[in-house]
Amino acid sequence: MDTFKKLALGTALSIATLPAFGSYTLAQDNSMKQGETKITVESENQIIADTATAEAVKRKMSRNTGWYPKLRIGGSASINYNKDVDGVTDGTAFTFGLYIKGAIDYVYKWFEWQNKLEVEHQQTKLPTIDDFIKTTDKFDFQTLGLFRIPQAEWVGPFVRFRLQTSLFPGYYVTDKDIQVRYYQSDTKIDDKSDDKFTRPSREVAAQESVKLSNAFEPFLISEAAGVFFNPYENEMLSVNVKLGAAGQHLFASGGYVSFDDDDGDAFYDVRELVDTHSVGVEGEVELKGIFVDYVNWSLIGSIYYPCAVNDDHGLSSADLIHADITAKISVKLAQWASLDYALIAKRAPFVTTDWQITNTLLFTLGFDVFK
Repeated sequence: MDTFKKLALGTALSIATLPAFGSYTLAQDNSMKQGETKITVESENQIIADTATAEAVKRKMSRNTGWYPKLRIGGSASINYNKDVDGVTDGTAFTFGLYIKGAIDYVYKWFEWQNKLEVEHQQTKLPTIDDFIKTTDKFDFQTLGLFRIPQAEWVGPFVRFRLQTSLFPGYYVTDKDIQVRYYQSDTKIDDKSDDKFTRPSREVAAQESVKLSNAFEPFLISEAAGVFFNPYENEMLSVNVKLGAAGQHLFASGGYVSFDDDDGDAFYDVRELVDTHSVGVEGEVELKGIFVDYVNWSLIGSIYYPCAVNDDHGLSSADLIHADITAKISVKLAQWASLDYALIAKRAPFVTTDWQITNTLLFTLGFDVFK
């Protein structure tokens, strides 16, 4: 009997250690008792493949999980001198600015928490204006949480909160004597001749400033929740799409914005801003990539359509569409210097129905606190 047991054990071990030419699975035994282990024998190649995959996943999870802070502080400057140039005012124009760009992200398995902060401010001295005037004033913070579906990591739900404002008061300054005319918030272009929409005007002498807004005005809070798609991603091109419900809250009561200033008359017209709250739908497409190691680019376009608004502003249908397009390209000249170009086209009808367009080409200096 002992000889028979030894022979049976030796045969079982020999089968277990044979070179694997195929895949063998022992039949399921429902009669196994507690504490016993069911053995599955697979091909050697499959075992190696599974082990390699598991190790790769383990390395990826270990690499991605954690906090990722970034912080860059820097400045920009430009100077331009003209003399006897056709169509250009003689004199020297000087611009300087400061910026802070930071981000801190947290990644845990399929969850990501992304936080971003951009602060920019520029002052410009024009030949025709005695004082410096601000040409850029931006405070933009957003926090975003998203969850990647394990079976399809390129799609999942997201929630986002964003805060945008200006840090300093806004003024209008001119080198000529003008008359400023004030209008109510619901005034349309065709209503300018109607006295019921006007408010007392004022005479402003050359070089005198007209205050349009206080510090931290307009103050815009927005939130959104929906689904994101990340269908394609590599170093040259990354595609991100977001669709969902959104809300906006504009706090600007008491401020003013330029109104039909290109009508050719001798007046400077401004329209009153009011607090506005709305809910609607939003879509965003973000494209970005790296051409070469020292050149990167990005293009972001978003559309928001409010379905319900507490104040109609005299707008309806397509007039309510909010749009924001930002294109950037940056050429890194050194570890601490870059040449940056940005084109921003924005339509915010609760502030102004005109497209706000900004072109910027700057030589910037900065250093990374975190990278």
